[in-house]
Amino acid sequence: MGLDESLLLLRAKDIIPDTFRFYSFSPSCVSIGYFQSLKSSIDIDYCNRNNIDYVRRITGGGNVFHDCSGEITYSVVMCEKNAPENILDSFEYLYGGIIKGLKKLNINVEFKPLNDLVLNSRKLSGSAQTRKLGVILQHGTLMYNTNIESMERILRISDKKIEIKKRVTTLANEGYNFGKQELIKNLKDGFEEIYGESKEEKVSKEELSIARKLSKEKYETKEWNNKR
Repeated sequence: MGLDESLLLLRAKDIIPDTFRFYSFSPSCVSIGYFQSLKSSIDIDYCNRNNIDYVRRITGGGNVFHDCSGEITYSVVMCEKNAPENILDSFEYLYGGIIKGLKKLNINVEFKPLNDLVLNSRKLSGSAQTRKLGVILQHGTLMYNTNIESMERILRISDKKIEIKKRVTTLANEGYNFGKQELIKNLKDGFEEIYGESKEEKVSKEELSIARKLSKEKYETKEWNNKR
């Protein structure tokens, strides 16, 4: 989370260009939206017993289980002027790389407002967004083999077993058994088709330094994660 915010801050200063990246949480993690209550969103005791981290995002949206063995997280940092001004339109536009990348694997997903991708009428991906300093940060999930049973146990949702099983799916559950690296390759190609050619770079010392500071002073603190 610190790195996503670091990229946003550096993009705002025009030090880096519009940037997309793919990553995974290790160990597995739950992220909650900026406006959510931590205790109302997750089973904290279960997470602590099972080595599952939790963190509050700077973006809105709901609680998300990031399975280290079955989920890819993507993020896009883009100057606001390069994306639609309307929030709904911008979600769909920034999802374009994911949609195009999956289509290369003959997986046809649909955008469902406000911020989901669905496959066979069930949620495959959710995203969250914030806008600061003239920059959009949008990040979200792609569940290729997420453990839905663990998700049900961790997330606090009303009638959660019915709700999650009815609404959520994974690529593996739908018969698409692609490995993580193959998915990332095609997603990268999809992003390039939508937004133009990209230059792949390692995280810079400056990006990492800012991210570590944010991690220590914000994202790892009880004050931040328990602020609601």
